[in-house]
Amino acid sequence: MADIRLTAAQQAVVDSEGGALLISAAAGSGKTKVLVDRLLKRVLEGSQPHNIDEFLVITYTKAAASELRLKIAQELSRRLAAAPDDRHLQHQLHRIYLAEISTVHAFCGNLLRTYAHLLDLPADFRVAEEAEAQALREKVLDTLLEELYTAEDSDFLAMASIFGYGRDDQRLPGAILQIQQEMRCRPDMTRWRQETRETLDLSRYGDAAETPWGAYLLSEFRRFLTRQIEKFQAALQEMAQYPRIEKGLAPCFTENLRQLEALLSCESWDAVVSGRVETFGRVGTVRQPEDAAVKERLSKVRSLCWSELKAWQELFFAPSQAVLADLRETTGALQTLLDVAAQFDEAYAAEKARRRVLDFSDLEHQAIRLLVDRYTGAPTATAREVASRYREILVDEYQDSNAVQDVIFEAISQGGQNRFMVGDVKQSIYRFRLADPGLFLQKYEAYPDEADAQPGEPRKILLSENFRSRPEILAACNQVFSLVMRRRVGGLDYTAREALRPGRSFPPLPDCPVELHCLTHTGGSAPEKSRAEAQFVAGRIREMLAAGTPVTEGEGLRPMRPGDVVILMRSLSSTANVYLEALSQAGIPAVCDRGGSLLETSEVQILLALLQLIDNPHQDIPLLTVLASPVFGFTPEQLAKPRTKERREDLFDAITAYGGDFAPFLELLEALREDAKWMRLQELMESIFRRTGFLSVFAAMDDGLGRERNLLAFESFVISFEQGGAKALPDLLWYLQELQESGGQLPVPKAGGGDAVRLMTIHSSKGLEFPVVFLADLSRKFNLQDMREAILVDSDLALGCNRVDTARFVRYPTLAKSAIVRKKTAEAVSEELRVLYVAMTRAKDRLVMTYYSRRLQQELKNLASQLTMPPSEELCAAATCPGHWILLSALCRTEAGALFALAGESPASQVWADTWRITAVDLAEHEAVTQAETAPPLPPTPDLEGLALLGKPYPHREAAAIPAKVTATQLKGRVPDQEAAEGAVVKAPPDFSFRRPSFLPHKLTPAERGVATHLFMQFARYECLTTPSGIAAERQRLLEEAFLTAEQLEAVDEKAVLEFFTAPLGQWLLSQEEVRREFKFSLLVDAAEVGYQVEGETLMLQGVVDCFVVEPDGLTILDFKTDRVGEKSIQARAQDYTPQIRAYGKALSTIYNLPVKRLILYFFATGTAVEVEA
Repeated sequence: MADIRLTAAQQAVVDSEGGALLISAAAGSGKTKVLVDRLLKRVLEGSQPHNIDEFLVITYTKAAASELRLKIAQELSRRLAAAPDDRHLQHQLHRIYLAEISTVHAFCGNLLRTYAHLLDLPADFRVAEEAEAQALREKVLDTLLEELYTAEDSDFLAMASIFGYGRDDQRLPGAILQIQQEMRCRPDMTRWRQETRETLDLSRYGDAAETPWGAYLLSEFRRFLTRQIEKFQAALQEMAQYPRIEKGLAPCFTENLRQLEALLSCESWDAVVSGRVETFGRVGTVRQPEDAAVKERLSKVRSLCWSELKAWQELFFAPSQAVLADLRETTGALQTLLDVAAQFDEAYAAEKARRRVLDFSDLEHQAIRLLVDRYTGAPTATAREVASRYREILVDEYQDSNAVQDVIFEAISQGGQNRFMVGDVKQSIYRFRLADPGLFLQKYEAYPDEADAQPGEPRKILLSENFRSRPEILAACNQVFSLVMRRRVGGLDYTAREALRPGRSFPPLPDCPVELHCLTHTGGSAPEKSRAEAQFVAGRIREMLAAGTPVTEGEGLRPMRPGDVVILMRSLSSTANVYLEALSQAGIPAVCDRGGSLLETSEVQILLALLQLIDNPHQDIPLLTVLASPVFGFTPEQLAKPRTKERREDLFDAITAYGGDFAPFLELLEALREDAKWMRLQELMESIFRRTGFLSVFAAMDDGLGRERNLLAFESFVISFEQGGAKALPDLLWYLQELQESGGQLPVPKAGGGDAVRLMTIHSSKGLEFPVVFLADLSRKFNLQDMREAILVDSDLALGCNRVDTARFVRYPTLAKSAIVRKKTAEAVSEELRVLYVAMTRAKDRLVMTYYSRRLQQELKNLASQLTMPPSEELCAAATCPGHWILLSALCRTEAGALFALAGESPASQVWADTWRITAVDLAEHEAVTQAETAPPLPPTPDLEGLALLGKPYPHREAAAIPAKVTATQLKGRVPDQEAAEGAVVKAPPDFSFRRPSFLPHKLTPAERGVATHLFMQFARYECLTTPSGIAAERQRLLEEAFLTAEQLEAVDEKAVLEFFTAPLGQWLLSQEEVRREFKFSLLVDAAEVGYQVEGETLMLQGVVDCFVVEPDGLTILDFKTDRVGEKSIQARAQDYTPQIRAYGKALSTIYNLPVKRLILYFFATGTAVEVEA
């Protein structure tokens, strides 16, 4: 970090001492720089400098933790270069990697390992990744539900019939998981369940308005009525200036005002129901109004009020006792649902304990068990001990914390006095990850400013200066959010205190850096929405590139490049390929950070279908997917031909009987199925890519680099899955099926760099900055699908569900659900506004926004007719897409002439300091450029030297035919390897399409039986295996500690194991001091050394050695074999394995720098040891 002069506010953050400190750091305000400077001031300055590992720094992601540690190290290095003899600086640079800079989950994990004995946790517990945890939750829940259905408990069956009404019980698991998740968001889960039960106890309420749901709705309804009354009073005052308008409108407005005031005076639920307004009456005629626009606007106030009032009154549809009766019909089922969720949580915890794993939620809750007294809520002795280690606790991105994490931070702080929290509630966009921006807002509202705080009192400092974006961009952000962001729409009032202020100077631009393009299509045949918008965006980018549009570099300007541009959208799931195609047609290179799941990408879906066929080819849908894919390219006509001859058979049998064009594919599939019998999963993936050309095919398509990256990421996942213990292809397919059914994801890798336009989701862009931001797809509706769930959970309003009347075959929301829907919808809309804030503040130099609608003129007129200055809270809250907020802001600008031409003049428009370029484009009349002239001109004369090169043979043809990486197993003669490979097997059904019921027995395959023996030899204590009783005890231990399953242990041949350890070879092994097992290696070797006749080329050799002994004079390597072989074929089989064990010897000799004394293959089937020449 260079020496950068801090602003007064930044310096105050660095210097502030004596109490908890909350920093509200706006976008681009340099919070990382300030955090580093504050930390280093406490480490390096003062009368008593401290060590850097006496501070705890919590970040939101691992990447952020690594980046922060790097920046601290760089700053220490910079200061050390200026003072090379400073011993304390030298000491801190050495200690930087001891500093606790981590995510909250990493911190909790380290804490639990240190104090595992106090919690009865295994010290060697493993943390499950979310995908694994989600699959495990689904498995446990399936088992639990099966048990509950079998038990035929009447309360459970009644509850299941209610929540599965109209379909089956598919929604029930989702509801249980949702409640369990809400439960785990609470620091005290037991207390939350008890409080929820009390809320559902309707005997406490005499009137619907006394329930939390009725009270919430009545409060919100009264707010609505109060605002409408104010509007009607203002309207009556305004029309008094226009006698003819007043004469026509005042009577009905006065009567409507009386009706609204009467409703506002209603105190009880029944009073509101009985005071229902049935009609607003007819408005009077206004002949020749003095101002037609005023008359139209006032009439709109009345019509909108009536429309909203009707919607509100639908919530008060029945008297109090009827509403309470509906609730009573559901509370029993909800109480049962709570019980089942608690049972599930216990069963899930038991299964995790059996497997010795914790999930991320466990890390937090176990930390609370360790740090907080469950009865008093006070810090425990352990918490005080931990707190004594830290001089300060610094939490980054505090707006994304939740209540559980906040309890942990508070418990290890010194009474809260040494907490430093930095974040920006305007950028809290992770509600789906259970972030609670309310924690930040509570402190923001409660803490006084630094200047006003008393000694020791918590305080806050605002960092509002932005060092990222040019002033015109900041002005645009300030205008939009000062108009639409309110406490109830976004979380806080966006006032001058929250406004972004320029923190750096920029060279002036010759044109306007902020653009808004409103697109429509008035023609008869309009293109699909995303395609039309994508073509316009691609055309605009091409125009800007061709014009050399300037962007900032250093102190000057340079022409814009494709790599300067990012296209941000709320979601890329349905639009990414459309935009990539449009950009490609415009001759613009582009890459895509898709987000989402690998399993949703077409290339991985095709690869997964091929894996399903390798497991079982008699599956029509995967087979059609593969055959019609770009890899094999069969046409619909070709696929139809086999069916003309074989109508009754499945598709695989049909194409097998037909042959013809399908013969090469069938040969390839058979080869891959043979590979799968003996190859490890990693080797199988390599074989698929090599035999099919999968990577090459997809790399040649649109976004080829991204598709290739996705396929390689899926291969990496498969390798990690295999290293986690599971070996067989059915295990992998079962796991992926569970993952998909539970809604889990395999994250798509981020796109690489290069000079290309990037497509990203707004969430992916958080924390980043780009010279040119295209903010597209602004007319996409907010995703409120969650509100349609049968059961909803809320932090304040407990549970709500539909009332199902099976006698009348009707279903409708109860009072509880209606209240929760309204509350959660408001929260979702608030977060969408914060998402827009994040998007707009990514731009450094230019911000281009696009909005497409076939009904553009109607939408503009509707917004303009309701617009006041400032816009009303109702209008801001009523937005159904982010573009509505942008359009509202544009209609407040005098330069929006193109919009006024469609919507009429807006009385709210005014002159702003910085102008936008605002256009309205009818794409029916707009000829977009969709294809670039990118081909270079032909040279006047041929390049003879280049042509001559084409005739020369490639000098490394042999090298091109060998792999870059090979495993030792691949060297063994390609005999079907019935021993499989090393690791634990997850029991899986034999068929991907149909899950095996848990009550059916499962017989292990020969490969799985071999794996079981290898696992036993990997994890058993050898000294216990010399007697039958010792072996039996080890079997029991391995079962209890979940190293092997009961089925696997049944497959272990105890007699063969005993024979080995009582024989001379086994006795010798037991006498050795240094015995290593399951040793994994990767080594760069000459290709010729592992059987490839290519001189001067190297490749990566990988493998896992079963067992070897290290002695001072050399190594002895043992490779255990579980093949079913007889005495006569032992030598032949040993010869097949010779290349493999020699490769092990070569690798270990290189790694240990010792000679190989002996290479021994041991066959359990015959109890024979075969020594191979080293």
